[in-house]
Amino acid sequence: MIANLLLLTGEDDYRLVQRRNFYRDAFRNKFEDGEVEFYDESHAFSDLENAVMTPNLFGSKRLIFTEGFWDAEKFEKAEKSKFFEVLPDQAEHCTVMVIQGSLDKRLKFSKFLLKNAKVEEFKPMEENELIEWMIKFAEKEYALLTDKAIASGDGLSRAMAKKLLARCGENCWTLSQEIKKLMMASEGGAITEAMILELTVPNPSAVIWDFLAELSKKNVQKSLSIFSDLMEMGESVHQIFAMIVREIRIHAMLRDGLDQGMDAKSIAGATKLHPFVVQKTLSLTRQFSKEQIEDLYDQLYAIDRRLKTGGIFTTTDDAGEFELAVEKVIVGMGA
Repeated sequence: MIANLLLLTGEDDYRLVQRRNFYRDAFRNKFEDGEVEFYDESHAFSDLENAVMTPNLFGSKRLIFTEGFWDAEKFEKAEKSKFFEVLPDQAEHCTVMVIQGSLDKRLKFSKFLLKNAKVEEFKPMEENELIEWMIKFAEKEYALLTDKAIASGDGLSRAMAKKLLARCGENCWTLSQEIKKLMMASEGGAITEAMILELTVPNPSAVIWDFLAELSKKNVQKSLSIFSDLMEMGESVHQIFAMIVREIRIHAMLRDGLDQGMDAKSIAGATKLHPFVVQKTLSLTRQFSKEQIEDLYDQLYAIDRRLKTGGIFTTTDDAGEFELAVEKVIVGMGA
């Protein structure tokens, strides 16, 4: 392992960025005269090589971030110049940190980094992990607002964290902003369900989930009402249609996994879906039979085909026929 080569990777880009910032700030606090440099895809390999192999004139430390920098061509140049072989010799004055959120583990340079760098991987969190993270994040916000530790009963409870997660989705960037907003509104006190409903912006995919839940119960009126609510939220019928198709595809994958006797963790691994999405959606998938999912998908495919071949008239100002076609599917599901 190369001691002065670190790799931060993983699909959870929020925690990855926070970790990158932690290293940056810790370095600046420890080495006041140290240098922090960033290299991305726009830089040549020679730029990085010169920075690493040329010690600072005054002997100060250097922390170098390469974010989205590495590709097959640059790695080949690094191999030819024996860059990684001599990198450990620069450990006294230089550390290279590789930020590569999406890492194709089949590629040669990915395999090299995973084997030779100190690796920190930020995988998507499951529901319980997300809830724990949300509570701790709220506690940190409380400390910033009040300069004291959170009191019992204040901040974000586990029950409210679960409601916020269901309403806003699993994206940590979104959740962090919504928690900050709620903590400011509560002035450090307890966050309530009423505050969540009044102050936070629901994730359309969460509303789609509610839509499909009502559809599975054949509750036509409620399904139509949610469909109307989505459009009032500013979502176009095209966007709503695309989200419904995506959700039905997810249900098809989960239904297939369930029919094979797979558990949630195995399904998440096989489908590459976020563990929270699988955990949340499985209960709803169980309400749909394989035949129902196939029938709904066929109806949506037929609408999509008519839309693309001119069978449904739609313009930027008039999507009435498209809306009617989707509403007919909803009514038909309730029959």
